[in-house]
Amino acid sequence: MLDRTTLNLYRRLLKYILPYKAMIAVTMLSLVVIAAMEPATAMVMKDLVDESLIAKNPDSFIQMPLLLAGIFIIKGFAEYFSKVFSQWIAQKAILAIRTDMYSKMQNLPFAKFQSYGTGNLMSKITYDVPQASNALSTAWVTLIRDSLTILALIAYLLYTSWQLTLLMLIVGPVVAWIIDKASKLMRNSSKAMQKNMGQMTHHLEESLNAYQDIKIYAAESYEQKRFKQTGSELLNNSMHVTKVSALNVPLVQVLAAIALSGVVYIAMQMSAKDLFTPGELLAYITAMALIFEPIRRLTSINETVQKGMAASESIFELLDQPDEPDQGSNKIEHLKGEIRFENVEFRYNNSTQPALNNFNLVIPAGKTTALVGQSGSGKTTLVNLITRFYDTTQGGIYLDGENLQSLDRNHLREQIALVGQKVTLFADTVAANIAYGRADIPREAIIAAAKAAHAWEFIEQLPQGLETQIGENGSLLSGGQRQRIAIARAFLKNAPILILDEATSALDNQSEKMIQEAMEVLKQNRTVIIIAHRLSTIENADQIAVLSQGQLVELGNHRQLLAHQGYYSGLYQQGELADES
Repeated sequence: MLDRTTLNLYRRLLKYILPYKAMIAVTMLSLVVIAAMEPATAMVMKDLVDESLIAKNPDSFIQMPLLLAGIFIIKGFAEYFSKVFSQWIAQKAILAIRTDMYSKMQNLPFAKFQSYGTGNLMSKITYDVPQASNALSTAWVTLIRDSLTILALIAYLLYTSWQLTLLMLIVGPVVAWIIDKASKLMRNSSKAMQKNMGQMTHHLEESLNAYQDIKIYAAESYEQKRFKQTGSELLNNSMHVTKVSALNVPLVQVLAAIALSGVVYIAMQMSAKDLFTPGELLAYITAMALIFEPIRRLTSINETVQKGMAASESIFELLDQPDEPDQGSNKIEHLKGEIRFENVEFRYNNSTQPALNNFNLVIPAGKTTALVGQSGSGKTTLVNLITRFYDTTQGGIYLDGENLQSLDRNHLREQIALVGQKVTLFADTVAANIAYGRADIPREAIIAAAKAAHAWEFIEQLPQGLETQIGENGSLLSGGQRQRIAIARAFLKNAPILILDEATSALDNQSEKMIQEAMEVLKQNRTVIIIAHRLSTIENADQIAVLSQGQLVELGNHRQLLAHQGYYSGLYQQGELADES
């Protein structure tokens, strides 16, 4: 059960409880008291028979019941303290593990975060952590308490008759072999269960997010089949663990019972020859019987330990991932905002073709640059590189002459406001979403940002205004309202670099015109990068960079590019640039 791998995992898991040494000491003392009370019970039984029933010692008539009651009272108090304190320690450790995991998730490299998938990461927090929690609370208390109890009872049995006790211990190696085999089988199945749980969480999240699509394509049966298949795999692996655990316990009990029967037979023969007093015989049999329950619990707890260790492997696999790289430490005090791409190449991990190939472009400071191209041309990749969600494979990107990788990552992102096509809002108030992550923002500044984004007109109509709860991802707002909240957030950040990735795609023409008017104010003295398909959004840009298959194919303003009759003109004529004004 406790092989080297398990011990290493458990040792690492136990580091989370080391700060609570005083509580651990009280818990350990309670467990020692519980273990000591078991042989004490057998000893009282010996005197009860020999002194009270046979010798009829009048003093024992009062002493024996009081001793027996005292043992159970002391044991009861010790069990209470051990359970409460061990649970307190475990919950503190679980809080620390969850905090570390959440922190790690926040600091994962973007590519690694995407490779895990939201469902798998959620499964680690919601399923793996409680499994590890059981190994930190129930399991370690049971292991220590019952191991000490068995040792205390064996010590008493050896003291009473070492010959009989050695005979009983013959089955020990066989029991250990059974437990070891069961441990390996349960560990493998527990790992498979964790994988199934991650898949199930992923399917669940996917189907809930795609609720409308499932309905419109009548794919309910298809999704139910996928979910049931994953659930069936989880069921099979769960039952495999249950079967192994269920067989493990009775096998050990049968072996212990056979050994007990043999020892009882010999002990009765010895008692018949006056080698045992009746009290000693009863005490010996009582002590042997008391060993059964801790052995059963130790065998049963093996399932909890193996599930906890499999969960711990999953947890530590995440915690051991390197953080998002940030070797840079430089900061730019007076940022102008010129961005220069020099011979940049970038390739995604799962792709054989580069997303950008020998890419060169200068985005002037304080000007508006629009990125245009068909899907897959590299527009969003440029944004991901500027924000350092990814780092270049080759070449360099320079901000005011400083290589992005030499800049402090947090400092760089403080200089950028990003409004993406996929708006992310939080289940909080309107005000909290506009001032996201900044609790010290005055209410007047939030209102000013909302007005600048033309969001104030609908915010005023909400039941509680800025304090209105907007639901999960802003589900209580329309698409245009959600996008204006996100734009207001960018206004409030007031960063020198503004990136708009299809930021007005969910707005109607009237709302977009209002936003564009506000943008003209926001654009002043800022470097603005726009990705859009609406002609009205990009035609007034200072320059338009036209991309195709990861390369810059044209550069100029709207009139220059149309007059050139090249790639941009072709996109315009094909309707790729929609004129919805």
